[in-house]
Amino acid sequence: MAKKQISEGEKIDAENIFASENKNEIQTFDVVKDLIDTYRLDGDENLKKDFLEKFKKFLLQIISKYNIKDKYNFVFLFDDSTMLKSDADKIYNSVTDFDKKKPVLMILFSSGGVPGSAYLIGKLCREYSNGIFNVAVPRKAKSAATLLCCAANEIHMGSLSELGPIDPQINGLPALGLKNSIEHISELVTQNPKSSDMFAKYLQLSIEPIQIGYYERVAESAIQYAENLLSTHSQNLPKSPNEIANELVYKYKDHGFVIDKSEAEKILGADIIKTNTEEYELSNEIYQFLDTLSRFSDYIKHNFYFIGGINSEPAIYKQNNS
Repeated sequence: MAKKQISEGEKIDAENIFASENKNEIQTFDVVKDLIDTYRLDGDENLKKDFLEKFKKFLLQIISKYNIKDKYNFVFLFDDSTMLKSDADKIYNSVTDFDKKKPVLMILFSSGGVPGSAYLIGKLCREYSNGIFNVAVPRKAKSAATLLCCAANEIHMGSLSELGPIDPQINGLPALGLKNSIEHISELVTQNPKSSDMFAKYLQLSIEPIQIGYYERVAESAIQYAENLLSTHSQNLPKSPNEIANELVYKYKDHGFVIDKSEAEKILGADIIKTNTEEYELSNEIYQFLDTLSRFSDYIKHNFYFIGGINSEPAIYKQNNS
């Protein structure tokens, strides 16, 4: 019997797929094989439709094994590149497509990106939930992705999960680094008064005064974003939203600092940080599947990311080798 191909925009009904006997359970290998056959050789549209059908069915196959399968509307943000405004568009298209309001669970894997995008995504997920928005972090949610987590009622973490400081970056450098550098130079001048002219000339040639104020305002805006998101569920926080926001921006000296589950609990409290939960186990299994696809995509010189809901399509495109 020929397989039913899904048309563009058509939803997959989990109950129909997993009713009764589950005779045709899909394996990760099946999805990987279709991915390689489709994108390595620029396969035709029928191959792409077949791959997308298997991809979506496999996601539902994973979710169907867990008791929480009917509890949530699921969204996914799996992207190791920069979080952008267009990512908020993808999440919006997914959350507005939910049939009914439920708690929203986001499975999040991200190195960070534009703080404004993270803020919008957090607000969207709360707005289109029933008032409960949870995040599961199977591996990393750094920088702006940690800012996104500030919107969550619960953050589900495991032994390999990590958040990070939300101090903003400008051209790959920390916004707070300029202020810290000037403070360090000031200390050196205090210790070596005879070198003050040399340091003054260095600063005059290296830094425009307006930059100092701009970089500080960027950091303050990160605090505002975090405080606004934390305020949506402040009754469950161990400290005020402002205290937590300041801690996430200013406390850690290294932008790459690992805030693991125990460190995160010190900041956000046990009511927010949940460990070894079914939400985490589900997110870990989905992460392993998506990470496998990402690795094989890289093998055939393609990039892979997946942002949206169950009925969204993963983005797979040729790498730019220039």
